[in-house]
Amino acid sequence: MDNLKQTALDYTLGVLPKEDSLLFEALLEHDDEAKTSLVTAQEDCANLSLIAEPASLGNEVRSRVMEYTKPRINLDPILESREIETLRENFSAFSHRYQGGGGSVDLNDLGSIALRDDIRRNYESLIELFPLVAGDSHAARGDFTLLHKFLRKQSSYSETIERNLSHELIGENPASRSVLRSALATMPSLSFFSDRLSEDDPTLSDTRRLFYLCRDQLKIMRASFRDIDPARLEDDEKLRLHGAGLLQTKWWGAEHAYFSSSGKVRCGNFFDGPVTERCVEFAEYDANVYCLANLLSPRSSDGEFHLELLKDTVPGCTLALATAKMDLTNHQNLEAILSGSAKMKKGDSLDQHLWTLIEDSMTRGHQCSNLGELRERRVYGCTRIENYTYLWFAWPAIANAQDGADASTPKPLQ
Repeated sequence: MDNLKQTALDYTLGVLPKEDSLLFEALLEHDDEAKTSLVTAQEDCANLSLIAEPASLGNEVRSRVMEYTKPRINLDPILESREIETLRENFSAFSHRYQGGGGSVDLNDLGSIALRDDIRRNYESLIELFPLVAGDSHAARGDFTLLHKFLRKQSSYSETIERNLSHELIGENPASRSVLRSALATMPSLSFFSDRLSEDDPTLSDTRRLFYLCRDQLKIMRASFRDIDPARLEDDEKLRLHGAGLLQTKWWGAEHAYFSSSGKVRCGNFFDGPVTERCVEFAEYDANVYCLANLLSPRSSDGEFHLELLKDTVPGCTLALATAKMDLTNHQNLEAILSGSAKMKKGDSLDQHLWTLIEDSMTRGHQCSNLGELRERRVYGCTRIENYTYLWFAWPAIANAQDGADASTPKPLQ
């Protein structure tokens, strides 16, 4: 009943994702408890409006409202480009689409016992952190006492990343890829916000961002190491549609960090509907999107980058598209790194690993081990149009599915 009351309140406030809103509206047609919860939520909000003191909007709320008023970025240059036209001409739907999995290893596949233990300790630490930043936590209500106590008693997560990357990791090795995915996709931003929250002046928006990052990191780690948490992985492997709204909710107007750099995210063209069919597939999709963000954000000319999620632009697939205004030198450096022709400077090898992780995922998602063929078909890529750099990857769409229920409702075990 408590969950139903919270759903009704979120629906009344207009913050419930569209997929959940549709399910709740369907429930209202036949469930008296749902109807009662909605009436109660509406009355509570009405009463609050009468007694609440006038207050200014928080910075995050203000910035997100302003985001909605900005005109959407014009995507015609990239969508009408030769590269995306090549993708349209060569993309065909699969009779049996990929649903995630196949990219994981056992912890025992890692040669180093120290690395194995460090990854397990990191996972267990994040399991402890997750309820401290969840929607019903003290921190989510503005009381950071417990969160501060937890974060300050342990070393920074950035040290965990450094230790993991200090081992000899060969990008072509499946075990190394699992380590790199766990260390480079979500963790840099997670360590940035956990460090900031451990300081004296935390914000609710940082808490919310850390919640999403912690949830995503745990799922990515379970999808990377199949024996790290078998019970929760079993739940991740169940058929459960994940909607584009999940991605839009956590990315819209958010701040993103990749090691020492941070930038603002803009979105505008996310479609309504399902993207993946299982949590393990969504974890892989999530990791790919984080990799795009990590490649762009440090090179943006104005500290801003855009994420778009498009369907039907290329029939049969969803198109994840990231773009940033970028000077020519930074673009040429990025292009050389992605093609493998750059002389590696400090940090370049990490960026090359990010692209390798996307390539590895594309071979599974498109059921094709020939990277040359995937590049020629423009299944993923990088290009420059005027002053903007575009990165993208195509993902097989879910055929004949209505806008389905998603797995957005957090569970205590996640």
